[in-house]
Amino acid sequence: MLTSSSATPWHPLGFSDYRRLFPDGPRLEPLALVDATAEFVVTWDDLPTAFPSIPDACFVFVRGLFGSWIPRHFARPVRALTRMGLRAIIAKTDAVGTIEENSRAIERDVLRRTRPDDSLVFLCHSKGGLDALAALLNSTKLRTRTAAVALCQVPRGGCPVLEAALLGEYVNSASRGEKMKERLAALVLDACGARLGCLDVTGRYIEGWVRRIDAGDALPPIVSVASWSSDPTSWLESQHERMTSIRAGWAHDGLFFSEHLVWPTGEQVLLPRLDHSQPGVGGRGFDHGRFWLVMAHLALRRAITRTGRAHA
Repeated sequence: MLTSSSATPWHPLGFSDYRRLFPDGPRLEPLALVDATAEFVVTWDDLPTAFPSIPDACFVFVRGLFGSWIPRHFARPVRALTRMGLRAIIAKTDAVGTIEENSRAIERDVLRRTRPDDSLVFLCHSKGGLDALAALLNSTKLRTRTAAVALCQVPRGGCPVLEAALLGEYVNSASRGEKMKERLAALVLDACGARLGCLDVTGRYIEGWVRRIDAGDALPPIVSVASWSSDPTSWLESQHERMTSIRAGWAHDGLFFSEHLVWPTGEQVLLPRLDHSQPGVGGRGFDHGRFWLVMAHLALRRAITRTGRAHA
């Protein structure tokens, strides 16, 4: 289960340490066109007790793959925002839905549960970011009401572990035990109806969506997080050994290679020691409630700059 909460508190400084820990992969900093890391660190260290706000702002959390199946997923971040007097909801998506299916679900759910004059700020984790961006591309009504988007560990490249299990890739790098685990994983994913949703975050499927998103010049301001992790922090989504056997010496977050988490669109935050599961459930000293407050604050600043509407 999750590691003890008594671990040393996480801090956002130290991204460049990946060069020592993962010496063989590409340099990641040049991939970020606009680096917002310093702003994230300052906000983390001195989190405001009150937020500037857009009138009628509503924050919409979007879970990643399997998110709604994970107990207490996003519960603490939602409480953190509501205690600050902010309105926050979790979009209803299918835990194993495809990007297209979940994009339609987000459109229906958010338009039904928010007021026509609400300014929407999306806070998205992993595949949930692709689901949300697809929803904005598909729905003019949703897009015109959206003031900003915050993405965390949202992939632009495929998940190697799923590519191995579902597509038979990287077989030459797998041990006998890993091959058995991947065959079992494929059977389980088929049995629970998750194959199509999982295939959407493999390379040959994700590429088309990323091209569409990159071409979406009408999208609202985007601020996104890329991270690396050197130690598994939970039983959830921490496939460090397999990631190393697939591509030794390359930075990753336990599920995706870090280079595939850096977006050329919008502004980028680069964070160290952040496993893929932690933004959803916390663990090992990582305060995911505080994390999403910081992301909400950064997104809100972009929204206010874009709309010119704010009050104290």
